[in-house]
Formats: sequence, C-alpha cells, structure tokens
Amino acid sequence: MPKQVKKLLILGLLLSIILSLLACTVKTEDANNTATINDSQEIIITGLQDSDYRISVGELKKLPAVTQKAQATRANGESIRIKGTGPLLENILQQEGKSVKDYSSIRFTALDGYSISLPPDVFKNRSIILAYQINGKALELENQPIRVVIPGERAMYWVRMLHKIDLETGAEHSPVKKVVFLETAAKNLPQEDYEHFDSVDKAIKTKDLVDNYAGTDRVKNVFIKASDGLHKNETPSNFLTAYIKISGKEAPKFLAPHLPQGMHVRDVLCINYGKTCFWAYSQGIEVLPRQTLDGKSAMDLSELIKQTGLSRATKYQFSSLDGSSLELSVNEIGKGLIYESQGVLNFSCPEAADERLENLLSIECR
Repeated sequence: MPKQVKKLLILGLLLSIILSLLACTVKTEDANNTATINDSQEIIITGLQDSDYRISVGELKKLPAVTQKAQATRANGESIRIKGTGPLLENILQQEGKSVKDYSSIRFTALDGYSISLPPDVFKNRSIILAYQINGKALELENQPIRVVIPGERAMYWVRMLHKIDLETGAEHSPVKKVVFLETAAKNLPQEDYEHFDSVDKAIKTKDLVDNYAGTDRVKNVFIKASDGLHKNETPSNFLTAYIKISGKEAPKFLAPHLPQGMHVRDVLCINYGKTCFWAYSQGIEVLPRQTLDGKSAMDLSELIKQTGLSRATKYQFSSLDGSSLELSVNEIGKGLIYESQGVLNFSCPEAADERLENLLSIECR
C-alpha cells in the first residue's frame, strides 16, 4: 500500500475517533444539563401552609425515597408496568405536621393542564409516590418534572408533568335534595353535533344542564361517577365549560375539546352538582337490581334513593317534562318503579292507587 494512502487512512480513523468522543461528551453534557434543569423545577402545594408551599425536584431527591413496582390499565385498555422511585407524599406532609388523612380531597394538576382529584378512599389507603425515576432511570421529558405513581390504582391517577398539588378540606358531597334524569332533561336542552373520533354524536352543554336544573347551587367541586365504579372530582370551571355526549359509543360521556382525553369520563352514571344529582337511567338500569313491570325491566325507586343519597323526607314530588307532577308520601313509594318505554322514562307506583307519570324528569324532597 502506498505510504500516502496509508497516511490518509490513519488520519481518517483518528478523525472518526475524535468525532465520536466529542459526540459522547456533548450527549453527556446535555443529559447533565437536563438533570440540573429538572432539579430546579418546583412543585407547588396549596393548602399545606397559609401561603403556597414550594419544593424543588432537587429537594425531593434529598428526602427518603421508596421504590415500588406498579401496574395499571389505561383507558384504551393498554396495560403498563413500571417501577417508580421517589418520596411519598405522606412523608412530605408529615414534615409540616400534616397527613393525607387531614384532607377530604387531593388534586393533581400537570403542566399541560391535565387535572384530577383523588377520592378519599384512594389517597387514604394507597402509597402516593412522587417519582423522579422510572425503572431506575431519570424521567424522560414528557414526564418531567415529576410523575405521580400510585400502585394498585388506575393509570388516570398517575399524573405526568406534575406541577401543582391542591390539598382541600370540606370537599364532601352535599346532601342530595333533587334527582334529575339526564335522558329526559336532555330533551329540553339545545343539542349539538359533536365530532368524537370517527363519529358525530349529539351532545348537550353542561352549563345548559346546570342553568336549567341546578342554577341556584354554588359548589366548590363536582362529583362524577361512572357505571364501572370510577369516581371523579372535577372543578366547577372545568365542568361548566364541557359537554355531556348523550348518544353514540360510551354515552353518556363527559368530555370537552380543551380537556385532555384522560379527563374524559365515559358511561356516566351520575353527576352530583351541589344538592342536585343528574342520573343516567341507561347506566342505572345496568348497575342496580332490576324489577319487572308489565314484562319490562324496571329500576327500583328505593335502590335509586339509596344510590343517590336522596335525603329522607316525609313527601316526594315527581315531576314530568310537561310540568305535571304528583306528590307521594314516603310510605307510598315503597314499591315505586322507573322504566323506559319507546324512549320515554315513566314512573309507576302500584301502592299509590297505581299512580303513573310519563316523561319523568325529576324527584325532589318536599
């Protein structure tokens, strides 16, 4: 091989090695810079002190940490398995003389606007990990600055890009004084075409629903329950700018174009807005024990009262969509039944001289 060619080959090899080393150095520096930037990011906690409490990722890393395996199923059916490392929320609160058990609601909010409130039975019985590592590695950009991991709970609670934690007291349900049937109420409200994935369905605005049937109620939280047992606590601002999809797949479904998909709730069973409970018969007939009336499946009124928490009263007023109503004593409604016939909800009470009401809209304590 000529000497000149040999020298060129050697020079090319050396240049290649130098470039590889430089690339590795840049990559390492970028990783270190990313870690440093992430360490400086802060999580805001409200309700812990008189003013906002702030703690950086770097400070979280100095606290005692746990590492736990967790598995959950996403809304699309995908199963995920991870191992999260970070401090427990309970330990952070204990540093300030508090505990998760001191609160009635804990809400997580992400940098992208995703927001969800944990039901008390979740945060009082599960470990809440503020993870800065997943599977032994630093968080990827789409998870930073912190990812919530709650072993044994749904993936919807595993908030990515955690930015804020709101600790609340007094977020319990108000006693229910009125039940409004969603299917009947929707007939009296403007309905819009709502494009959802590959279909166009009908939807009503939540604000229209509230203004017409619960307008005087003032609330701090809106409680949504799905037929599969999911409980969700939503802020009034988020709820009142959303829709209820009343037809098509997964209806009734709480959703809005500006809300992340993870905040949507399918197969809604009931919505508690202050003292008013909006009840979906289509889901209730699936989850409550069924009775039979004239060969049709019917929902037991006593079971509905039990599920909604409709306050006990000496009398109840049953109202129809056309404005007609009937009033029954608590002793008369023992065998009351609600059933659907040709798209219309009806009420029948054989023990009250076979009282019947078509297009049942609401039941109210008197």
